[in-house]
Amino acid sequence: MTIFALGGLAILSPAVAAESLGVLPTTSEGRTVTSKAMVFLGIRDVAAAATMFWFYREGKEREMGVLTTAWTLVCVTDTWVATQGPKGWDAGIWTLCGGAVVVAFVGLGLLQS
Repeated sequence: MTIFALGGLAILSPAVAAESLGVLPTTSEGRTVTSKAMVFLGIRDVAAAATMFWFYREGKEREMGVLTTAWTLVCVTDTWVATQGPKGWDAGIWTLCGGAVVVAFVGLGLLQS
């Protein structure tokens, strides 16, 4: 559900999603490019969430584990991008790191089921 919500945020409010990753465009062109990029990232999240929901409905916990564990790479990449922003490590990066750890543990737990 969280992945779906994050994707929905990026699609419905790209500026807010971009700011949460530390992306603060300063030009009109930058805002346009950022908005398009956030929608792209948002649909990535929605697609993964839909896949996990499908696996859940089918009772495929191991498959959910594979996708969730692989999703850890997305979390780590999002965190890395956020640290490159103007706020660096000061903008809730530790929360993103914690989220990546939780995703990894959930995925590994589902893999063992």
